[in-house]
Amino acid sequence: MKKWLTMVFLPVLLLLFLSSPIPAGADPSIIDSYDVVIDVGHGGVDGGTSANGVLEKDLNLIFGRKLMKELQQKSYHVGITRLDDYSLSDDSPFPHLRRHLRDLRQRKLIADALKPKVFISLHVNWSKHKQRRGPLIIYQVSGKSYHLARIVQEHLNNYYKIDKHPQRGNPYFLMKHLDMPSIIVELGYISNGEDFHVLTDEQSQNEIVSVLVHAIEEYLLLYPAEGA
Repeated sequence: MKKWLTMVFLPVLLLLFLSSPIPAGADPSIIDSYDVVIDVGHGGVDGGTSANGVLEKDLNLIFGRKLMKELQQKSYHVGITRLDDYSLSDDSPFPHLRRHLRDLRQRKLIADALKPKVFISLHVNWSKHKQRRGPLIIYQVSGKSYHLARIVQEHLNNYYKIDKHPQRGNPYFLMKHLDMPSIIVELGYISNGEDFHVLTDEQSQNEIVSVLVHAIEEYLLLYPAEGA
């Protein structure tokens, strides 16, 4: 039993120290609650989708690190599921499960341990229809997750100059198993030429991250009790 607990909670404790502005030597339990957990999609052997030699897992990590840094600069307590290119499934205490399910369970474990006000999973999209473009927010089937999704979608719509509506995410594991407001942010279509440029250009990456920060701030201001 002790070995199982060590396997489960060591990655979580590492994330606490790596992702939060805690003084050296301090106990991570001094943080009463986390404002945001950033879930960086894919990683390691799971590259996600790709286009022109660019892997989704790498773009997710770029956006995740940037978003974490900007939120921390605004004094938010932030957790993140990975800070490098590795598979979360490698940390799983359930070796009998399929790799993909081990990966998802680890992400849920981190979210449950940190109990953030919001959980945001970062991804990029792909379609065989090359004209398809723009961000898409997928939300957990709950009013509080919809509120978060609507605000983030509106902010990203304004940036991309597009009109889209958030999509309910019934089939998604994390959308069904998390208690806090939870969304998947599909940042754009890597298969679309215009979106590909936006997703891979450093200036537009920074602009998108600022948009996400403003959306998160608006949600926390308008709905302070939902993630409490």
